[in-house]
Amino acid sequence: MIKIQILRSTLWAILFCLISVTGYTDESNFFLRLDQDIFDAIYDEPPRSEPLGTTMEIGTYLGDSRVILGAALLLMAYGNDERHEVGRLMTSTVISTGVIVWGMKHVIGRKRPLDDVVGNPAFPSGHTAYAFAGATLLGHQYPKLRIPLYIGAGLVGVTRIYLGRHYLSDVIAGAAVGTLTGALVSRHRGTLLAWRF
Repeated sequence: MIKIQILRSTLWAILFCLISVTGYTDESNFFLRLDQDIFDAIYDEPPRSEPLGTTMEIGTYLGDSRVILGAALLLMAYGNDERHEVGRLMTSTVISTGVIVWGMKHVIGRKRPLDDVVGNPAFPSGHTAYAFAGATLLGHQYPKLRIPLYIGAGLVGVTRIYLGRHYLSDVIAGAAVGTLTGALVSRHRGTLLAWRF
């Protein structure tokens, strides 16, 4: 029952974010105005206040796909059998999340808050998606760490707004995609672990 609730909540979050970034792109769109107001309240222009600015710049790397994939590879190379399995599942999670995020970014094509054109699309936030995918997968594997993992993933989302790379709706959609992907990988762990790579 909990997995159905997670799926339903995730789909509603993605739908809400899609509605907020599509449609009217002028000032009449309530969701775009709200997104901009929240962005303006959190974003800190350079030079950023210290030490918060440095902490945010370091914290954003916790959602970088290369960092998460590197941790997964270390688990596979140097861990016991249980950690080896977690590393393999993390690798599957990173790949799955990356494919979904890349596809959504290029289909929706939303520009980043500080960019004039769509260079590297913003919607959804990839860092947030990777952080939540990892938190969901590891939270299923290690239930006692679930709350700290989700807090950390949420902080990655805040860093993306603080550094001026995403709006709140990008972060919410990234969290939804990551949670869904992590839950699906956890649910189908037997099938994924049967593959040898």
